[in-house]
Amino acid sequence: MRLSKVILASSFALVAACSTAQKSTEVTPAFISSTKYSGVSCNNLRSESERLRSSVSNLEAGVDKAYSEDKTMEVVAWVLFWPAALAMDGNDAEAKQLAEAKGEAEAIRAEMLRKGCRL
Repeated sequence: MRLSKVILASSFALVAACSTAQKSTEVTPAFISSTKYSGVSCNNLRSESERLRSSVSNLEAGVDKAYSEDKTMEVVAWVLFWPAALAMDGNDAEAKQLAEAKGEAEAIRAEMLRKGCRL
């Protein structure tokens, strides 16, 4: 009885550890200093903010697509060939790009607020 609990707990740990994929809503912004934008005018900050909004939306869609594909492949790997599930890499590259874009957007917003720009 005790051995079966250990095996079951180990199995759950392996399943939980095999994929590091994140949903776009789980990606936190990277820190980007707003001082990078200190010499930028309000109009240019607004333009950059608009550009980033579009970029963030596209990156979120890419992260969510990669997440979905990764989870699908994980299920297939566990059913067909479980060792392959342990080698899955998730969507780290996509999530990193999204975190940086979110961080840039926050830095621009912080600088706009500091300068008293219209948001």
